[in-house]
Order: sequence, then C-alpha cells, then structure tokens
Amino acid sequence: MPTRRLLVVTYHHPPDTSGGHRWALMGKWLRTLGHEVVTVTSAAHGGLPDDQATGTQRVDDLASSPTLRRLLRRPATASPELVAASPSRVFTDVIVPDANLATWAPGALRAARRLIRERDFDCVVTSGPPHSTHLIGLMLGSSRPAWIADFRDGWRYEPLRPPWPTPPQERLDAVLERRVVTRAEAVIGVTRPIAEDLRQRLGVESTYIANGWDPDWQNDGTDRNAPELPPDTVNIVHTGTLGSGAWRDPAPLFAALQRIAEEDGGARVRLVLAGHLDTGLEKLIQSVDGNLVQHLGRMPRQQALALQRRGDALLLLTSSRHVSHATGKLFEYLASGTPIIALAKGNEAARIVQETATGVTIAPDDVEGICRAIRSVMDGSLARDYAPRGLDRYGYPGPAEAVAELIEEAIGRRATA
Repeated sequence: MPTRRLLVVTYHHPPDTSGGHRWALMGKWLRTLGHEVVTVTSAAHGGLPDDQATGTQRVDDLASSPTLRRLLRRPATASPELVAASPSRVFTDVIVPDANLATWAPGALRAARRLIRERDFDCVVTSGPPHSTHLIGLMLGSSRPAWIADFRDGWRYEPLRPPWPTPPQERLDAVLERRVVTRAEAVIGVTRPIAEDLRQRLGVESTYIANGWDPDWQNDGTDRNAPELPPDTVNIVHTGTLGSGAWRDPAPLFAALQRIAEEDGGARVRLVLAGHLDTGLEKLIQSVDGNLVQHLGRMPRQQALALQRRGDALLLLTSSRHVSHATGKLFEYLASGTPIIALAKGNEAARIVQETATGVTIAPDDVEGICRAIRSVMDGSLARDYAPRGLDRYGYPGPAEAVAELIEEAIGRRATA
C-alpha cells in the first residue's frame, strides 16, 4: 500500500472523550503504518507537548474568546471543561448545523486551504461532531483532494440536539447532511447503526469502522500507581463521569447496590468511582449506605487504566435512548482484561459486549437484573464465564488499517469522478 499524506479536520484533539482520542489514536497508528498525518483542530482546549511532532495545528476559536464569553455571560475558560459548557442559545438555536460554524469553522477552513496549497495531500478527513466540521470538506471546493466524512455521532439520526425551532432550519439541516454524505468520496460511521442509517436513509455507501484501544496502554508499568482496593471487598470500578440525567440514569444502579447491602446483611461490594461527580450523582451517593461507594476523584488517564485492571468488574452505563451509543470507555474496558457489567440493552455497546463475550448486559433500569449481575461478581461466576473473543477489530492497528484501505478507495473514486 502506498504512503499517503492525510489532512484531518476535527474539532477536539484530544480532550478526554472518545471522539477526540479517535483521531489522536488513528493518526498515531496511521503514522506507524507509514502515512503522514496533519491535523487541524481547535485551540480552545489548549495545546499538547507533541503538537509539533504530530503535525497538529490549532486554530483560534471564538468559543474561548474572553470578550465574547463575557458578552454572552458564559464562564471564563479557565479549564477545558468550561470551554465545553453549553453555549448561548443565541448560537445553538440559530446557526445550522451548530454554533461552531461561526466560532471555529472559518479559521479551520482557512488553515485547511493554506495547508492544501502548501502540500500535496492525497486525502482530507472531516470528523464530527460538531457536524459543521463536515462543511469544511464541502467548502474546500472542486480542487480538493479525496474526502472522507467520519461520523462519530449521527447528524440527523439520533441527534444530540432537540429539533430546530423553525421548519426552514430543519430543512436546511437535512440539506446540509445529504450534501455532505453524497459529495464525500467515502463515509464512515463509528458505530454499525450510524453506518447502516446513512446507507438506508440517504442511499450512500458507508463503512463501519469502530473506535478502538491502543495496545500501548497495556503493561506499561503504571499498575503500581493505581490506588489500592480493599482485598476483602468486591470492587466494581467505573472510570470517567458516571453522569446523571435523562440520557444516562444511574438511580437503578444505586437502588440495586442498596438492596444487595440490605439483603446480604452488609456491604461486601463497593462501587469505586474515579472521575467527576455532578450534583445528581452526589445526591445518589448520599442516599445509600456509606460503605457502598468509594470516590477516588479525578486521576490521570494511565492511572485510571491501571485501576480498571485492578477491579473485580467494570461498570458501563449507557443511554437507553440511543441505539448507536458505544462510549470510548467501552474500548478501554475491552483492553483491560476485566469482566464488564454493561447497563445497556438494544444498543451498540450491548452488541459489542455480547459479541466479544467480555461481560453481561442488563437494561439500565432493571434493578433486579443489576442485582443478579453484581452477585455474579460476588460469587465469581462472572469471572469464570469471562472468555473474550474477536477483539482484534477493536484494537489498533485494526481500525487504522481499515481507514488506510478506505483512503485508497476514496482516492480511486476521486480520480474517476
């Protein structure tokens, strides 16, 4: 396979989310395969020490402008989390497809055009959300290289935003989505449902290329830095933000934990949380026996990965509303060698856990089912039944090899267009 020069346009690179890490990891492994990767991304989240070495170019973003944030009464951007705070409805309810079209896309487009003039790129990848990132591919014009549109979430399929306030905005949003997927030489869905929707609803060829884990995460000597877990307790670990609210509701989980503590005459099981607590989650923790939950606070990524390897089981909580839901945490869990309790039913996360035989899946609101799953950790049956299979497609370099093949297809289609 020939060496290719690739320009990636993606808004996050990388915050602590699966989407951002997708192209940080993908770029790393495409380079390992011999390709050159240059990334245009937002400067709002700050830079990384290896930006220059990895060819990452960060573009100014009005979302982090102190003046604009004061005018819109948004908090100052003292941290990346505040940059990600909900923008003003002045933007979210007016600008189609999203506010980043005004705050970041113009600078990203200028940077992409400049880079294409300076270097002979073989292919451009736009990765969203935000879905306005894909419009940069459209606006590059007829002289652009081959173009791949990578959908980490659906655009109009299981959208993350509510319906638009007016019918003209809805129609424009639909037109923009269709124009992107029909004009790109290749389209990727990060989950199977997203890829199938693009194929069935919009009639385009689409390729399912999942997120994955980096084998360099494993056996890196960081286990000694992970917090010690009590040896006389069954420890169920969750890393990252557990969350609360309409999309992911941890209340049934806490009800199950409390039921087990009461029925078993004591708490031999503990939920170990490493990550941010929101107000709703703090209230849930206060509502159960104090020995049932241990909150370790936020910790560096490598330390969290080591903690996953120390747990007796790993907890995954997904949305019951989104068939395409499969968080980046799932792929970390697959790499850990630890059985998974996936509170997931009928979605992509449940399918992957079942397909790989890496744990059990239970509906997120099934308290009795969650109790059974926790007891399977306590009696050792979950560990005995743990027999992973078919993990190769979810670990690098597998996803990068799939993208490299698609790049060749896109270049071929562009050449014959």
